[in-house]
Amino acid sequence: MSPETALSILLISFVILFTIGVPLAMSLLFSSVITIAVDPGLDIVVLPQKLYTGIDNFLLLAIPGFMFAALMMNKIGVTRDIVRLSDLLVGRIKGGLAHINVVSSMLMGGVSGSSTADVAGIGAILIPAMKEKGYSPGFSASLTAASSSIGSIIPPSILMVIYGASANVSIGALFIAGYIPGILVGLTQLIVAWYYANKYGIDLPTTEKKPRAEKMEILAKGLIPVSVIGVIIGGILTGVMTATESAAVASIYVVLVGIFIYRKMSLKMLMDVAVETAMLTAVVMICVGTATLFGWLMSFYGILDVAGGLFETYASSPTMFLIFASVLFLLLGTFMDPAPAMLIFVPVLASVAATVGADPLQLGILVIMALAIGKITPPYGISLLLACTIAEIPLSKGLGWTLVFFGAFCALMMIIILFPAITLGLPTLLAPELMGR
Repeated sequence: MSPETALSILLISFVILFTIGVPLAMSLLFSSVITIAVDPGLDIVVLPQKLYTGIDNFLLLAIPGFMFAALMMNKIGVTRDIVRLSDLLVGRIKGGLAHINVVSSMLMGGVSGSSTADVAGIGAILIPAMKEKGYSPGFSASLTAASSSIGSIIPPSILMVIYGASANVSIGALFIAGYIPGILVGLTQLIVAWYYANKYGIDLPTTEKKPRAEKMEILAKGLIPVSVIGVIIGGILTGVMTATESAAVASIYVVLVGIFIYRKMSLKMLMDVAVETAMLTAVVMICVGTATLFGWLMSFYGILDVAGGLFETYASSPTMFLIFASVLFLLLGTFMDPAPAMLIFVPVLASVAATVGADPLQLGILVIMALAIGKITPPYGISLLLACTIAEIPLSKGLGWTLVFFGAFCALMMIIILFPAITLGLPTLLAPELMGR
């Protein structure tokens, strides 16, 4: 069988399965199995070998650690304390609730690393409150979904772990590089929120002052969970822990916070979170394994070499390469889960980046940003769908302002491409050894 025929079977079967509603991981698996079965040049033993190779990576152990910490924080009530801390910081500005939404997502992102957890936790509290204040349900849902993207950019980020494993880039360096872009995303959303509140004259600042004792209580309770960030990043910067070890330490830290600070910990809660973490990790690992198999087949039949050649031909400069890569992942993010998208396409792009002089760390932040914003763009748009469900509106009602946030996000990505220091400056200054420099 010719490589062209086998490749056609692989891609066509995948498209058909995905189009009729088969889950993405299963579409990748079944299309790969069909191709291996009809190609006499391949042995079926390739199937378990490549599936195992995909998940046999020590770096991926960080995923269940960060997931456990995020889920446990939601269980013990950290989300509400983060919202109260955000209210203390920006609640008295015009458009306060919208600002609270964004700042809460920035803080929550640094704790959970999951945009879906952000929407579920923050959205359930703030979307109804924003609607009562006069914000349109569409804007409330769009802002909540857009701000949740920060959770994938500000560390700890599960997407950073996956990118680091697939591109052989330091996860610690990715964590540090994500801070400034994540903060800039938050600032652009704060500007849009301020514009909305001024345009419609809603959510005016309150003159009510909180008692000093209440402020100190909010500050203390809010800073306790946020201190998890210090544990993670501090351990990496000092060289005491790797990113994988920091995930385990963060999990233990959160359990201790639940026991001694929130006093809500129980054996049942611990087991429930452990089971939920195991199930979510299994989903991610299935995606990792099947995407690795599918990507290997594409490489075996030469399509990734062709794609790499096109990049080298039409994107010979670092700037053009990063623009092309960003557009590619913006498109992939509209219909693919981030994990398979990265595992299939990142290895070849990382190798091309080396040949054109683009920094793989800068590429990583752009890829993660593109896939993060993909969670608010249909048809995949899982974060937008969840936010619209909480707001009790159809998806179409949230699309208008979503396009505004999407445009601002893309403009920021272009700025990051043109000014590499935004991503590379902080890790170069704080941890040059993590960058191999």
